[in-house]
Amino acid sequence: MSSISFDTGAVAVITGAGGGIGYATARRFAEGGASVALIDASDSVHEARDKLAADTPDVRFESFVADVTSEDELALVRDQVVDAFGRADHLAIVAGVVQTAAAVEDLTLEEWNRVFGVNSIGVFLTAKTFIPLLKQRPQNTLVAVASYWARTNPPLFAAYSASKSTVLSLVQTLAAELAPSGVRVNAVAPGQINTGMHRNALTSEAESRGITFEEMKSIEWGKIPLGVAGEPEVIADAVAFLSSPASSYITGAALDVNGGVVSH
Repeated sequence: MSSISFDTGAVAVITGAGGGIGYATARRFAEGGASVALIDASDSVHEARDKLAADTPDVRFESFVADVTSEDELALVRDQVVDAFGRADHLAIVAGVVQTAAAVEDLTLEEWNRVFGVNSIGVFLTAKTFIPLLKQRPQNTLVAVASYWARTNPPLFAAYSASKSTVLSLVQTLAAELAPSGVRVNAVAPGQINTGMHRNALTSEAESRGITFEEMKSIEWGKIPLGVAGEPEVIADAVAFLSSPASSYITGAALDVNGGVVSH
C-alpha cells in the first residue's frame, strides 16, 4: 500500500499486534513511514517486532506486553511508549477475542465477561489511556476494529456480537468528543477474515452443530459475494487509510470490509 504515507516522525500504537490483523497493520504503518509500538498480551509480540524489524530495517519498532483489560498495565505501557518515542499519533485498537460458540441459554457468565473484558472494556481502557497523547496534535487518529457481526448478530455468538456493538457506539461518541481537538475516530468492521481467531470460531461452531470444519467453512464462506474470506492485509489497508490524510474528512464512521456481505 505504497500510496499511503504518514508524516515524518509519526508513531503508530497497535494493540493485538501479535495476531494476524495486528501484525499486518503494523507492517502497513511501517510501509507508510511510521515508527510502530506493538502491544499484545503475549510475549509473542517480541517475535513479531523482530520479524518486522528484519523486513523493514529503516523503521523503528518497539514491543510491549500488556493486558488491555488492566488500566494499570496500559498506563505503564503508555509511559514506556512516551519514553521510547516521545509521542503517539495513530492508535489502532485491534486486540480482540472470539467467543466459544454457544446459545444464550448455554452461555456462561464467565465466557460473557471474558469476551466483553477484551472486546469492550479493553477498547474503552485503551482509548482512555492514549487519548491525552493523541490530543497533542491535530489530525492524529484512533481506529478500532469492530465486526460486521455487530450488525448481523448471528446465533451462537451473542457475547461477541454484543461486545463489538459497543465498539461501534464508543467510536461515534469518541469522534464527537475529540473532533474539537482535530483527532479523528473511526472503526473498521471486518467480515470473514482468514485469521487464527476466525478459524477457531469456525471450529467451535462446527463442533456445536456437529459438522466438520470444512463443512462449516463452506457454509460461512459461501455467504460472501466475493467467494473467499479476506486476508489480514485487507483490514490493515482499511486501518491505514482511516489513519492517513487520505481520509481527512472522515470521522465517526464504520468502514465495512467484508467482501460484499450486506450488513443491516
